[in-house]
Amino acid sequence: MIKVGIALAVFCSFFAVNHAHAANNLPSQVNYRVLLAHNSLIIHRNGSYTMQVVRVVEPLNATGVQNLSQVNIAYPGNFAKLKVIKAYTEDPDGTRHTVVASEIFKQSTHSAIAAPFLSDGVNESIIFPAVSPGDTIHIQYDLTYAHPYLPGIYALSAVLDPSMLVNKAIIAMDHAGNEHLKVYEGRSGNGWQSGASEFRGAMTHVAVPPLGTPAPSQYAGVAVLSTADSWKALADAYNQLAASSTEVTPTIHKTALKIAEGHDGEQAITNIYHWIQQNIHGVSVNYETAGFKPLPAEETLQRGVGDSNAKVALMCAMLHSLGIAAVPAMISQSARFKEYPGVDPFAFDHFLIYLPQKQRFMDLAYRYVAADGLPVQDAGRPVLITGNHPEMTMTPPPDVGMPLLSQTDEFTLKGSELSGSEEVMASGYMAQEERSAISGLKGRRLLKVIRDAFYAQGGVGDVNAVSFLNRHDLEKPFGIRLNLNRAGEFVPGKVFSVSLPEMHHISAALVPFASSMQRSTPSLTTPVNLHFTLKIKIPEEYRPLYLPDNERLKTSVGDYKVSFAFKNGVFTENKSLVLNHFIVSPETFPELRKITALALESDHQALVLEESA
Repeated sequence: MIKVGIALAVFCSFFAVNHAHAANNLPSQVNYRVLLAHNSLIIHRNGSYTMQVVRVVEPLNATGVQNLSQVNIAYPGNFAKLKVIKAYTEDPDGTRHTVVASEIFKQSTHSAIAAPFLSDGVNESIIFPAVSPGDTIHIQYDLTYAHPYLPGIYALSAVLDPSMLVNKAIIAMDHAGNEHLKVYEGRSGNGWQSGASEFRGAMTHVAVPPLGTPAPSQYAGVAVLSTADSWKALADAYNQLAASSTEVTPTIHKTALKIAEGHDGEQAITNIYHWIQQNIHGVSVNYETAGFKPLPAEETLQRGVGDSNAKVALMCAMLHSLGIAAVPAMISQSARFKEYPGVDPFAFDHFLIYLPQKQRFMDLAYRYVAADGLPVQDAGRPVLITGNHPEMTMTPPPDVGMPLLSQTDEFTLKGSELSGSEEVMASGYMAQEERSAISGLKGRRLLKVIRDAFYAQGGVGDVNAVSFLNRHDLEKPFGIRLNLNRAGEFVPGKVFSVSLPEMHHISAALVPFASSMQRSTPSLTTPVNLHFTLKIKIPEEYRPLYLPDNERLKTSVGDYKVSFAFKNGVFTENKSLVLNHFIVSPETFPELRKITALALESDHQALVLEESA
């Protein structure tokens, strides 16, 4: 029987440029070019494999020199070994400056220092001598692994990143004639040409994507070489590796019963989820240096520390002990919302728990997420469900059918200031974000943070008091109420104007799209439903000289509307923004741009008052 597993997938970001193009025609953000990037994965008959890397780069300016003079190579120290074959700097006249052994430093990775029981990551730093703009930096090394990360599947992938320059990019795989292995090729986007178990990439121009652009793997060329032909094979490999980590022990069962407090079903799930959130400290781990095998659930329980993989294994074991089905699920938290074109384990960097009977995903890595919610970093993304019924599917996107955040400001105009209250109610992922922003704060420290945020958003005046609704009950919407005054925004007279308070969340969601009329790359938005109500009690001796125009714009990407009214001495503004999707295509970007222009323009409205007759 052939064992199925998974090996290291190397992520390379490539872009190609023709030598005929002068460096001074490049965007200012481009600091170097890669002349050659050749990565080959060679599988040995004993199951080990070697990643052979040849790389030649040229810094174009001082920033490029700073970025390239040190090369860092990270790998798992417990089953991989690095051999540097050659490393040198070459001047334009051909003079070579070789890296000496004393300029190669080995140290533990950050995750290995933070949690050595989770990761044995090693980082080797190679310092290149005498580097100046126009020189070339050459490196060739072999990274040999004693065994795959998971038994039997080997994968290599690369992304053509439009913000980088490369003359030639090659990824190749050699299975050394192993008859039980076959290399499957997959690609999406432009720039890659396939050969016999290899891809070659080349492009002739560079375009630096603007702000608000998703990960390159969402829209650029992606190439994958893999010995797995389906995501099911990858899930089966993970199941094989992680099965023992979810073992139900007497300690696990006893702890689960205690946390459940006699409940079963939904309440037991909620209790255990929140207990792990609050009692198991989270650490971040790079699976390329740590591997995919989680710690045994009981060890994670005893240590009180774990990455997302270990936390999921612990919760699975606890739920299994109560007869509740649960399996791990693999996801990437990068801004990528479509599946890789080939089977690549390192397309994932995070773990969720999946409840098959409820068809629900849960994330244990975030302290302030409700049991029935997902952080926005997990929403709308490809996810691989493991277990007995593996499936590649999508996590649900945020529900924007109801307001995720509502803000109501009620002020009274007195002299030269507005005094009153601001109340914010948040639900879904926005409740988690609002709670996280004030995590651990109380008393004067809490008031200082809120005041600083008020001033940072352009407020003038003071915040006098703060109160909360459901601050610690994660299963309910979160509310915060501020008593404040806004001073110095107007000078009373026969006719004067009052600058209207704004809802910062609306402008923050749209500012990245204000600088360009059209785009050639997709745009990354966050699905939102925001509502803002402003009420100002006007003194009897004044009335509005006029009211700003009501506006409404509804498009395929979202909906924006604003309205104004004056009745019984109270001026009222109602404003809302709904964005429906994470990804806006270049074809529909003009619609997003119209919403942005209208919303930002309405943010600068003023209320003009005159003395009553």
